[in-house]
Amino acid sequence: MNLVLWRHAEAESNTPDHARALTDRGHLQAKRMAAWLNARLPLDTRVLASPAVRAQQTVAALQRAFTTSAVLDTTTDSATDSASVLRALGLRDTGGTMLLVGHQPTLGYLAALLLTGTESNLAINPAAVWWLELNGGHGVHAQLRAVMTPDML
Repeated sequence: MNLVLWRHAEAESNTPDHARALTDRGHLQAKRMAAWLNARLPLDTRVLASPAVRAQQTVAALQRAFTTSAVLDTTTDSATDSASVLRALGLRDTGGTMLLVGHQPTLGYLAALLLTGTESNLAINPAAVWWLELNGGHGVHAQLRAVMTPDML
């Protein structure tokens, strides 16, 4: 299975966390990354996004159907518990491609667990995409296939 992690684009800093909207620059970042993703993601990609305004605005740039998932919400107790996120998303039981649009530290912890087997806070920059290929088996293992930022496009 392919798992694509997309951190929300640049957001305002002067509003309550859950209501933070994208800046003008953030909207441009989201649009650029969405174009890059749309050229590469299979049509049947399952897309899940945090309910936070900035994540919803980021995923909207993709112009694909998506599901809002409380598992990716920054206010949940499991926001830094990667094992809980994995269980809730059912990643081991799913084939195909899944795109998660969320936040730090959730995405960084998830990437670290999948790549190294240990939870730590890998820094995923705003609007960046980390593309992982999950390997089968009882353990959670992944290979990093690509990292892309809007500045690289």
